[in-house]
Amino acid sequence: MMSQQVLGSPRAVETAVSAVARALGSPPSLGALHVVSWPVHDAESLRGAALLAESRLSAESPERVRADHRRLFVGDAHRPAVAPTAPPPAVAPSLAALLAHVPGAAQPGTGGLVAALDAYAALLADPRADTATRRALVHEHLLTWGTRCLSRVQLGAQTFCYQGVATVGLGLLRHAADSREL
Repeated sequence: MMSQQVLGSPRAVETAVSAVARALGSPPSLGALHVVSWPVHDAESLRGAALLAESRLSAESPERVRADHRRLFVGDAHRPAVAPTAPPPAVAPSLAALLAHVPGAAQPGTGGLVAALDAYAALLADPRADTATRRALVHEHLLTWGTRCLSRVQLGAQTFCYQGVATVGLGLLRHAADSREL
């Protein structure tokens, strides 16, 4: 497995995971993404941070980012979403059961990856969180269909913003896979 360079506290990882979840759930405020201190510093994650910086430097318009979000996650009458965030039907009950064990976690609905990432951030924030729940969430959901969704975003994004969000998000999931806490 790739060695991860993670700088900062679990709080920094939690903040970064929450920022990725928010960006997947709705078109992000570009300013909000640029103030996040991305804690994963492997080469691929640094590339993701550079893509986010390029989004800011090239002044990607909010309209363009909103259109990319709609195309990636919502779709339209003529084309399905490029990277749907809903869990596969076979694992949706398992995700709902896991989320029931995370205080304050939303139920997956159509934004299952957003709910799963938010739950992961909540588990990181709680030092008393159940390790088995965190392990199951990471290994049964985030590293399977969650990674597939972010890979589709990375490949299908038409903005630097979403290319960066997906690349950093994948770096955070690689960190989760390598985490000694699991």
